Amino acid sequence: MKFTDAVVSLLAVAGTCRSAVIGQTSSPALKLSFNKWHGPTYEDSSLERRSLVARDNKNVNFEVENQQNFYSVDLQVGTPGQNITVLLDTGSSDLWVTANTNPYCESNAGKKDRKGADESEGGAVQSDISVLMGTGGGPTATSESARTGTYPSQSETGPGLAGSPPKATMDCSEYGTFDVQNSQSFRSNKTDFYISYGDGSFASGYWGTDRVNLGDLSLDGVSFAVANETNSSVGVFGIGLPENEATFTPDPSLQGFHPYQYRNFPQVLKSKGAINRAAYSLFLNSLNASSGDVLFGAVDRSKYTGDLYTLPLLNPEPEKYKNPMEFDITVQGVGFMNGSSKTTFTTTKIPALLDSGTSLVYLPQALAKGIAHKLGGSYHDDIGYYVIDCPPENDDSKLVFEFGGFSIKNSLSNYLLGSPDKVNDDQCVLGILPSNVQAILGDVFLADAYVVYDLENYEVSLAQASFDDSKEDIQVMSDSIPGAKKAPGYSKTWSAPASVKSGGNIFTSSTGKGKRDRVAATATSASGSARSTSGVPVSSQDVANGFSPSMLALLNAFILSFIL
Repeated sequence: MKFTDAVVSLLAVAGTCRSAVIGQTSSPALKLSFNKWHGPTYEDSSLERRSLVARDNKNVNFEVENQQNFYSVDLQVGTPGQNITVLLDTGSSDLWVTANTNPYCESNAGKKDRKGADESEGGAVQSDISVLMGTGGGPTATSESARTGTYPSQSETGPGLAGSPPKATMDCSEYGTFDVQNSQSFRSNKTDFYISYGDGSFASGYWGTDRVNLGDLSLDGVSFAVANETNSSVGVFGIGLPENEATFTPDPSLQGFHPYQYRNFPQVLKSKGAINRAAYSLFLNSLNASSGDVLFGAVDRSKYTGDLYTLPLLNPEPEKYKNPMEFDITVQGVGFMNGSSKTTFTTTKIPALLDSGTSLVYLPQALAKGIAHKLGGSYHDDIGYYVIDCPPENDDSKLVFEFGGFSIKNSLSNYLLGSPDKVNDDQCVLGILPSNVQAILGDVFLADAYVVYDLENYEVSLAQASFDDSKEDIQVMSDSIPGAKKAPGYSKTWSAPASVKSGGNIFTSSTGKGKRDRVAATATSASGSARSTSGVPVSSQDVANGFSPSMLALLNAFILSFIL
């Protein structure tokens, strides 16, 4: 492949232009710029980060307009290329697109996709699949199926719609659908695909390979799924770890499944010589910016300040999986600062997922409550969020996440989903939710972080993001991540669940005179309270129930899943 210096705008899908830009240089690196959309759903989103609207101040009945962020990328799939919009996601690992026969699409009710079920020509299929398969027991070109079990007929039931046929209510033409019959290069590998999400959305279909074009870069033999039935109007461009592929982490209810891994998009880029290393850098840009970018195979030094520190990924289930499945890292403390005032909420080690497919931040219940209390807020059951007093416009308050020798500072403004300024401008909804399932650092955190995802070494590197629009300083990855060094607390990772305890001091350097204080607050009687060394009250019941079930929080986590 000949690399040029051209920057190529992808063709826009019919309707609103939700495009990406592909940049290629003479060095093996690929820059993909994406549009950032904000709104309750992708269909109702806009490039502008909108504020909340208060309908009734007395009842705190907010309409949360800016719940989610979406990062759209336009691909050309097949031969000739068909324009399709997908949503970029580091929290999943598969590329899937919507078939033109999806019965949830208007005018498609009753249609069936025949080509995926037909016998494919042997020689061409074997050539394409051999490029994509890993070394561990995946299906071959001659195997009839990767498994003997079958999925339930989605046209009869559909996940979450038991007993109901699909309702053709979506206009799928805006974001594009894939017609396998019109692609000369598509090959089905005759294995089933299925994925579901916490918000009730799902996609069901089959796997295959075809050509994928991004600007001037054309990749043959890319493995992806064709969803001939999905209640989501737009597909997903997952670029996570291979261990998190749908073929490797199947639905546990399926019978006879034989898990396997394949080369997903970052790995295909490396195998085709487009990049030297299966790794990429993510720069979401400020939350108010209309675009961000992902740089495959390189680091842009102009996009961050200070040092780039490396952390190992966690593997919470080593007895089941040899390697980490997701981008989970250890948070070693959380604090708050406003000018010279500094508060430490906790120094309890917390496993947290870095996920660009999640808009907000989810923290253990006791910690989320402690932060909201520090900000003078309280939880409102009727809307499922913490509500705080809005800070002044010139407020410089920051949430601080400590990772073992370095920290990422987040502007508090990132966490304000918006202010009901048309009716009542003294209250704001806080973008931190309690979760007893998993801590997640979503977009409101990632906006202030420059993150390098190393799929080969199972590591991530983080630095404070820079928004000064300085000239690009791109350094290509090879045997290592340019400019990165191990964090001082690299080996001090989370190892077992523990109740979140208040206290400690993340603002005192672990080297030099001040040794970090990790003494937890002592809880009083059940009716009393514990107070951290920083003066943040946390009830003893909150501390004891740091990971206790909270159905409302779990429901919120599901509703705010990235794909609708």
